[in-house]
Amino acid sequence: NVAPSGYLKQAFENAGFTNVIHIPNSIEIDKYELKTRVELTPKLLWVRAFASIYNPEMAVKVLQQLLEKHPSASLTMVGPDKDSSLKTTKDFADSIGVAVNFTGQLAKEDWWQLASEHDIFINTTHFDNTPISVMEAMALGVPVVSTNVGGIPYLLTDKENALLVNDDDDKAMKEAICSLLEDQQKASDLTLNARHFIEQMDWNVVKEEWKRVLR
Repeated sequence: NVAPSGYLKQAFENAGFTNVIHIPNSIEIDKYELKTRVELTPKLLWVRAFASIYNPEMAVKVLQQLLEKHPSASLTMVGPDKDSSLKTTKDFADSIGVAVNFTGQLAKEDWWQLASEHDIFINTTHFDNTPISVMEAMALGVPVVSTNVGGIPYLLTDKENALLVNDDDDKAMKEAICSLLEDQQKASDLTLNARHFIEQMDWNVVKEEWKRVLR
């Protein structure tokens, strides 16, 4: 049995399976241009399907709080609607008077371009495994702030390659974002560590593990 994340490997082992190995999800690292950010700005990017499990309204709450300290803060939310959460999130943003840029679903290359125009990637999910969008943000050099749920701590290490907060804690996420804006060296260290970590998941590395299994 092959599990694509340490999280699922542990879940199988907890269920009594002993013949489980971990081969991670992969990306083609050469496709991702690492952008070095000299100075972070409060431009937030969220990339996910709009579904209640991914808690998109939390992103709007984070922006609302961030605007109190950083009036120039902005939020772009990218992704298709899955369960009417897109409308719910838009209605919520309107109800509290917060302007959000909703792009709908974009091709990968298009949101990668958007990533170069934003400075902090936020992941607000209630539950997760190994989200590709987070992996891609790491590869692109966008510092990541995420909820610490499900498989996230198998991918991200708090204060090493990302900043992690508790589920649905929008105040803590806002404070984590502010800490990056106030400490550019911390942000730079996190992004470089994230890039080095995600390079281990390049297809040219991962395929060697598959070769060993399939021989």
